[in-house]
Amino acid sequence: MTYLLIGCGNLGEIILNGFYVKKKKVSVFEKKKKNRNNILRKYKKVKVFDNLHNINWTEINHIMICVKPIDSEKSLNEIKEYCLKKHIIISFVAGLNTEFISKKLGNKCQVIRIMPNIFISTNTSATAIYINNNNRSLKSQIFNEFNHFGILVKIEDEKKMDFFTAMFGGGPAYIFFILDILMKIIKKNGFTDKDSLVLLNSLLEGAIKKLQKGNVDFKSEISEVASRGGTTEEALNVFSQKDRLLNLFNKAISAATNKSIKISKNLNKSIRYR
Repeated sequence: MTYLLIGCGNLGEIILNGFYVKKKKVSVFEKKKKNRNNILRKYKKVKVFDNLHNINWTEINHIMICVKPIDSEKSLNEIKEYCLKKHIIISFVAGLNTEFISKKLGNKCQVIRIMPNIFISTNTSATAIYINNNNRSLKSQIFNEFNHFGILVKIEDEKKMDFFTAMFGGGPAYIFFILDILMKIIKKNGFTDKDSLVLLNSLLEGAIKKLQKGNVDFKSEISEVASRGGTTEEALNVFSQKDRLLNLFNKAISAATNKSIKISKNLNKSIRYR
């Protein structure tokens, strides 16, 4: 399989690195000279182009679109004349529906959406894959080619990509946001930065090991720590009062989901009527 990556910013480079490590044949089309020089310096065997006409399109099997949403229409218009029926288009563009991508490219190619998060750099991303048909062979191929991302989940309804983007695309930021709060509390109580980080890491490592065993009953795990009348129970009572924490998280994820829906509608509408 030969891949062409359109756009190689932050996410694009993480994707490129994963395929490079797997010794996959990848070429890159990148307009920014700074990004091209960065790729040439780090990835010696990768072909880098700044002109689409110089690419041998008959060699390409998969075209990965990894540009900013605002640049997506221009990119699709630019590659349209080069796309062949055999090409599989893989879009990493948040909010851009497969229907519109397909129409922009003249309905010639199979289009797939993939939504990872930044943890693909550690091969632990929760990644959604949407394929707009029931081609089992294609599903198997895509899951095999992208298994180094981490956990792959096939989304049957493309509309669910909005929730997935909000929950798991943004998930790393939520985790680090909570850790930052805990870090501030630990430091406020007299611990050094170094010790605070070590202690937080220990907490996370223990929780992750429990999760990796599978079939975790969260209520049982909480009860094991929170003895009746103890200090942990006191803190949990504050967290759970009137479901305040649950409601706050629901509100936050709903806000992110609605924002994703709004961005998607605005983006696809603007493309549709241009």
